Amino acid sequence: MHMDVMDHRTNVYPQEPVGVRYEDPLDPDAMDDALIITTRRSVLRVALVAAETAARFERERLDVDPMAWMLSPRRLFGGRAPIDGCLERDNCLRAVLLHGLSMGLDADPVEIDELGGDELGGDDFDHDDSEDVELLSDPDDLIDRTPRPRLWTSLLVGRCDADEIQAFDAVVAGDRVEAEELLRARHGDALAGDVEVVEGFDPNLPLVEALVSSALSDILVQVASDPASSLAKGLSVSVQQRFAA
Repeated sequence: MHMDVMDHRTNVYPQEPVGVRYEDPLDPDAMDDALIITTRRSVLRVALVAAETAARFERERLDVDPMAWMLSPRRLFGGRAPIDGCLERDNCLRAVLLHGLSMGLDADPVEIDELGGDELGGDDFDHDDSEDVELLSDPDDLIDRTPRPRLWTSLLVGRCDADEIQAFDAVVAGDRVEAEELLRARHGDALAGDVEVVEGFDPNLPLVEALVSSALSDILVQVASDPASSLAKGLSVSVQQRFAA
């Protein structure tokens, strides 16, 4: 079931959409619901932005539905809806500034970042420098030095100790060399030469259909489309079956 949230147009913010469709949160979960793996801190960021949005709209008597705002694509978050974009720290801060300063319903992120100063960029933390190392660096500084993460998968059909082995493996890695080292090491030197490594994921291969469940297949399709997402972080899959000779 989907719900339509009507967002009445006003003279102040004529760019708001008339309606937004989204999953009814009061309905039971469905098999085709999008799967999101995140942290409690990220969920709290979305809750904070939702509360700030509702409070501002009520305070300023804006005839705009807060739920519609949370679910509509915004320039402020690179075209993503706040409910998705505000899982990240910087986007959460941008949303809080937007509403706190009553800067309309959307804005150029560069303008908001100039107002946020050092708060936006992830440079200031009050905990041990050894923690969250990835967050302590400006992502723009890492573009040239850090390989873009990609999903790599492999298939294996071979024999070991007279048993026939069929295996499927998947890992997120920065390049082919790293992926091949990780995936072939799982099966030892005797079978390493039989492991076929490819970039991406094809759910229609016969061996994949035989070994990988539909739920896991759906997750791998999402990871292949966005290997830098929170769902892909740390992903490592290994499925195998043996047949005695």
